[in-house]
Amino acid sequence: MRRRRELRVEAGDGTLLYARQTWVPGASGTPMICANGIGVSTIFWHYLEDHFAPTRPVICFDYRGHGESEFPRDLNRLTIEENARDAIAVLDAFGHERAIFLGHSMGCQVIYTCAYQDPERVVGLVPCLGALGAPVHTFLDREMLSLISFVISYRVGLALPDLVTAVKLKLMSSPRGRVLVSWLARKAGLVHPTRMPQRDLDAYLDHFAALSPVVFLRMAENMATHNAEPRAHEIVQPTLVVAGERDLFTPFYLSEEVADRLPNAELFVFREGSHAAIVEQPAALHGMLERFIAEFALDATPVASS
Repeated sequence: MRRRRELRVEAGDGTLLYARQTWVPGASGTPMICANGIGVSTIFWHYLEDHFAPTRPVICFDYRGHGESEFPRDLNRLTIEENARDAIAVLDAFGHERAIFLGHSMGCQVIYTCAYQDPERVVGLVPCLGALGAPVHTFLDREMLSLISFVISYRVGLALPDLVTAVKLKLMSSPRGRVLVSWLARKAGLVHPTRMPQRDLDAYLDHFAALSPVVFLRMAENMATHNAEPRAHEIVQPTLVVAGERDLFTPFYLSEEVADRLPNAELFVFREGSHAAIVEQPAALHGMLERFIAEFALDATPVASS
C-alpha cells in the first residue's frame, strides 16, 4: 500500500515549506526529489509519484509563496540559490543523504545549482524543459519580444498587485474565463492541443490564479538573471536532458546545446512535446527515466525508505 508523509520544512528565511514523500514500503531505490517550475505547485509530478513510488521514495515540495508553503518571510531572498538550499533542506528533513534530482522549467536551474553547490548530494540530474539560465531571453524564440514582455509584466505586477490578482482570478476562476484561457493555451501551443489533460491544466490555472504576483515576479526577476552556464563544467553527475519539440518557453535547440555542453549528459526528446510534456506524455518520460537509472546504475547504493 502506498504511503505519504507530509512535513513542514523551515526554509533559510524561516518560511515554512510544504513537502511530501510518497513511497511503497520496501521501496529501496535511490530517492527522487522534484523541483517545480515557477508559478507551479507539485501538481505536475503526480504521474511520476504514482509510477515510481513502488521502487523508491519520491519527494515533492512547494517553493516559498507557492502552493501549500507559507508566504515568504523575506521577499529579497526568492533566488535560485535559495530554492536550491531549500531542496537540500527538504531532502534532509526526510532523512536522505543523496537523491536523483528532477526539475521542470525553472526547476532545471534549481537542480543545476544543487549539482554544484552540494555535489555530494546529487546522484543524477533530470532537467526537463528548462535552461541553464536566463530563460526570459528565449520565450517564443524571440529575445527582444521576451525581454519587453517581461519588463512590462514586472513593472505592472509590482505597481498594481491587487489589480493583477483580481484580473487573474476573474480570467482563470470564472467558468467563461477558464474556457477562454484553456482554449488560448492550446491554440497558441503553450500546451499540446490534444495531449494536455484538462484536469492538469485546471490544477495549474487554479494555483496560478491564487499565487501572489509579487512572489511570482520577484522570483521571476531572479530566475531571469541567474545563469549556471559559467559553472556547467562542474555539473559532472549523469544527466538526462529532457526536451520538447514544440516547447515555446525553452526552444529545442537550447536543450541540445545543454546536452552537448555538460560533461556527462544525454538528450531525450518528447515528440510534439510542449512545455508541459511531462504531464502530456508521462509514460514516455517514465520509460526513459528507467533506462537512464539502469544505464548509470543510479540505484547501485540502495536507500531504505522510512
